[in-house]
Amino acid sequence: MIAEVDVFISNYTLVDPEVYQLWVDGCSSLEAVTALQQQSVREKSTTAVELIASDVLDHYRTYSLLERLLHNPPKLAEQLAFQIEPQTRQLLIEKYYEFDNTVIRELL
Repeated sequence: MIAEVDVFISNYTLVDPEVYQLWVDGCSSLEAVTALQQQSVREKSTTAVELIASDVLDHYRTYSLLERLLHNPPKLAEQLAFQIEPQTRQLLIEKYYEFDNTVIRELL
């Protein structure tokens, strides 16, 4: 039996803002795939579900590795494992620490 393996190598860490927002919102990878697939249908795109799922899983793995660094934002800038452009790093931090309006309303 031959296993199928997908490999992606890049110099810079790619962050899809839509997928990142779904991850920050606590969506599972399956929920994220479903949301992106529905968006793809609305936009009349023919992107295969398998491709969307592979992309989401790749992003979710990256975000889970970055999460420990997001707990201490200065370390995100100092680390060498991920090459992240400054504007991408800013997006990661801002979205990770952004207040959820529903939660804020409940607290007030």
